[in-house]
Amino acid sequence: MALQYRGFDRQPVSSSVPMKLLLTFPRVFMLAPLALIWGCAVSPDTSTPPAVTPSPVATENTAIEKPETPIPNDSLYPLMAAEFALRNRNFELALRLLIEQSLVLTDPEIARRALHLAEFLNKDEAALIASMRLAELDTSDGPAAATAMSLLIRAGLSDRATAYASQAKKAGARINAPALLQGFENLTKERQNIITEGLESLAASYPNDLDIAIATSLLYRQLERYEDAGDALSPVLTADPSDERGLVLWTQIQLDKKALAPFNRLRLAVETPQSSESLRLQYARLLAANSEYDLAREQFQILKDIAPRNGDYLFSLALLEYEQQQFAAAKTSLQALLALQQRVDEAWYYLGRIEQSMGNMSASVEAYSQVTPSREYINANRRAASLLVSTEDPRDFDAFFTNARHAHVVQAERLYLLEAELLKEAGMGNRAMAAFDVGIDTFPGSMPLLYGRAMLRESAGDIAGMEADLRTILDYDPNNATTLNALGYALTNSTDRYEEAANLIEQALRLSPGDAAILDSLGWVYFKLGKLSEARQLLSQAYNILPEPEVAAHLGETLWALDEQEQAQRIWYRVLRADPQNPYVLDVLDRLDVNSL
Repeated sequence: MALQYRGFDRQPVSSSVPMKLLLTFPRVFMLAPLALIWGCAVSPDTSTPPAVTPSPVATENTAIEKPETPIPNDSLYPLMAAEFALRNRNFELALRLLIEQSLVLTDPEIARRALHLAEFLNKDEAALIASMRLAELDTSDGPAAATAMSLLIRAGLSDRATAYASQAKKAGARINAPALLQGFENLTKERQNIITEGLESLAASYPNDLDIAIATSLLYRQLERYEDAGDALSPVLTADPSDERGLVLWTQIQLDKKALAPFNRLRLAVETPQSSESLRLQYARLLAANSEYDLAREQFQILKDIAPRNGDYLFSLALLEYEQQQFAAAKTSLQALLALQQRVDEAWYYLGRIEQSMGNMSASVEAYSQVTPSREYINANRRAASLLVSTEDPRDFDAFFTNARHAHVVQAERLYLLEAELLKEAGMGNRAMAAFDVGIDTFPGSMPLLYGRAMLRESAGDIAGMEADLRTILDYDPNNATTLNALGYALTNSTDRYEEAANLIEQALRLSPGDAAILDSLGWVYFKLGKLSEARQLLSQAYNILPEPEVAAHLGETLWALDEQEQAQRIWYRVLRADPQNPYVLDVLDRLDVNSL
């Protein structure tokens, strides 16, 4: 299967302290983690990094609170080296030495200095190792345990975080309990159970901690235990009936339960004189999210009256008006937004959509043309050009892209690609090819344009041209899995160069293991090579991940060749039941002379 082009960027990998140090660190605390809603437990230290002083030394003017800890001979040199590294501002070396020694020595001061330096350098992995070690060596250090909790959550090890949350609370530190639920829905049942037990234990130990109560309510809501979620939230609203988090969460629980009048409590709170603007905003958003558009508009109108220069309120009001097809009102709101010079690109974009909905093509194109490079930029140009591509005079379409490239030179490459794609979608292959050619002449090294032209050449039967473009990309980026797979798959389908195709796709799979599209390509070329057992295994794996018609067609044909006709027919039948005219499956049935399923 040809992979959809997703770009050719390569992100650098950070070179922080190896995670293997963390994985080999003794698992002293093994409860569970949770997830984010409010801030971080401990903010990083941005002051000058600390000097290394292995342990406090008493003088005749200071009282000795602890006996001095002798430094083992094996640690003396590394600690001295860390000190000199700090003085020479070689912080990376100093951090590595301090982390190593914090794991060897039982002096919490070494771990504490390692933690401070890691935070100063924004090295999360090193800070996690140091904070866990410090929490082990000094159980009274609440901030260290809270830091370990936060960093475990950030590292995706949330099932270990609740133990540190408990330790931080015992030491008197405040924790961000709702953060323990971050990514909860994506965890295994076992890890979810660990988190649930840990958070319930925290709630039982600290019944007056409102953050923990909020977190417990959030947990039960995730587990669809709505009655328990409401009970867990009761202490919050009893302590403060106007608590914003509590009111919003209570309303969400009522909505989950499909309760009658779920907004009543929040509505009454909003109507009180002491109600905050932010609470009214939450109320308006909840109304809009639940399709209560009239009530939501009313609240955003109030918010706009409270803060007439707040463009966010005005924009939300305009979107609600647009959603209800109140185009005149929406235009008025968007024009007011333009007058404020706020959210300008979004305003022009939705003005274009309103004009398009009303059938005013010229006004729509003009509005879309006002959108500058932003989140809406490509969509605006796509919509405008789609209106122009079918006009009788092709010069309108060409002029639009010419003007756009002159207005925003930095976007020229993307605009060539968009122009060619729209022409291709409209069935104007020759014009699309011309757009690709001009774009590549202008940007000879543009891998997106080369890839796009290669796919167009393949669809036109120009396999040599397609191969030339893809190999040009591989000259720039030999390890581009998308291109390796695309070339291998094209050679499989259009030539008999199966061994060469298999080598290309195998390389792609090594670079992107488990990718369903590449598994499908490799399975298909193995089928062509007669490696039916290997093909069956790969195609079954691909189909389990990506049960799409093309994969189903390949798997079915392989099963048919292995005399597993009944299973092949079941797979094809599933496709045709959803799409009776699916070309992939119909082509297989025609070639194999299968008359019925």
